[in-house]
Amino acid sequence: MMTTEEGYLILSEISAHEGKLASPAEGSIPSSSFPASLPDRMGPDVGIQLYRAFFLPLQEERYPNGSCDPMSGEIIFRTPITFGWDVFDELPEHIPQGNIMLILGRGSADRLKLKERIGSMMAGEMAVFSGVEPNPSSATVERGAREIRENDPDIIIAAGGGSVMDAAKFMSLIAVHGGTVMDYITGKRTPPDGGLPVYAIPTTPGTSSEITPFTVVTDDRIGNKVGLRHPSLFPRGAIIDPSLTVSLPPRQTAATGLDILSHAVESFWSRNATPLTREFSLRSVSLVREHLQGAYDDGASRPQREGISLASVLAGMAFSNTGTTICHSISYPITYDSGLPHGMAVALSLGPAFELLRKKGFEGLRPLAEAFGSNTRDFRKDLESFMRSIGSPTTLEEAGFTGGEKRIMDTDMTALLRNFPVSLDEGDLEWIIRAIS
Repeated sequence: MMTTEEGYLILSEISAHEGKLASPAEGSIPSSSFPASLPDRMGPDVGIQLYRAFFLPLQEERYPNGSCDPMSGEIIFRTPITFGWDVFDELPEHIPQGNIMLILGRGSADRLKLKERIGSMMAGEMAVFSGVEPNPSSATVERGAREIRENDPDIIIAAGGGSVMDAAKFMSLIAVHGGTVMDYITGKRTPPDGGLPVYAIPTTPGTSSEITPFTVVTDDRIGNKVGLRHPSLFPRGAIIDPSLTVSLPPRQTAATGLDILSHAVESFWSRNATPLTREFSLRSVSLVREHLQGAYDDGASRPQREGISLASVLAGMAFSNTGTTICHSISYPITYDSGLPHGMAVALSLGPAFELLRKKGFEGLRPLAEAFGSNTRDFRKDLESFMRSIGSPTTLEEAGFTGGEKRIMDTDMTALLRNFPVSLDEGDLEWIIRAIS
């Protein structure tokens, strides 16, 4: 379990200069700074207290000239987090007993023997819905919702990658409240109080779906990915065990790591960013820069896997409050048409978007570039070099996308355009797309 003191230690590391861990024992944050009234998990009231205590003083130093509003510090964490190596083996301590619907994917379910291991630890009856595909379809989600209704479980456990967790959250919603995926996407139905409680066990880092209020699925009727954001989609609990990621193959390691990076970068420059979310973003970026290459080269390395899993948590804490921006919108038709993994598809346009912001005079990019070990002028070049070093394409041609500029421009980007920190016109979007063509 991530205790309050451990949470403060991690967060003190985020705020420490030069990336060095500054623990209470070293005098950075005295032991008396840990209020006894805080809960023993990272819960919904921790963020604002940490902001007021530690990050508000950094605001003027990091973001001069009002480039980040010092009064915009409120941040919400609704999912209790249990984080640590081998915490999966302590599952009954973190998930209530009862009848279970277990939602599984494909590769990790067999590789990690999740059904057998979870079944041996949890009491009560357990039904299984398996085979959730990458970029799950609305048909899969609706079929899973029907099976949940038929089995009438007390809780849902989603064990797998982001696709499994996204699907399970949407299944839970539809199982309780009815309707279809597109009913909620189009606003025909509004999520009321959520669905059945979902407990998430990620076997890949990257999406941070285990701690965020988002779900993204694929709808073949419109030929694209669609997303829903609602507070009821926060899981009831997240058990994050980096040891479950050790068997990820290099390409999946690269894709999920770039997904983390994309979340952190887009959250940093989001119009909704606060000083606290930006600190989470910066630390996440630096952890990806420090550990992703090592995890790609040596998947069995515990320090590398732990570093990437922590980066995913911090990015999730950031973008669950800020949302993402246009790089995600641009990525959806690329993934749908070419099958390029989501993280790689989003990362394609990060560099050009950064460059466009720099040219438009957006302030505050320097800390982001420095967290990546670069500078504002070389960020795009350094990012693309990093992507190539882990086998990720840097152009649409390399990605195998043949849909052309119009296919991407036809995507509805309205919602995520609103999050972008500067106004963009059609010419700006075309420039970004041409920059990766």
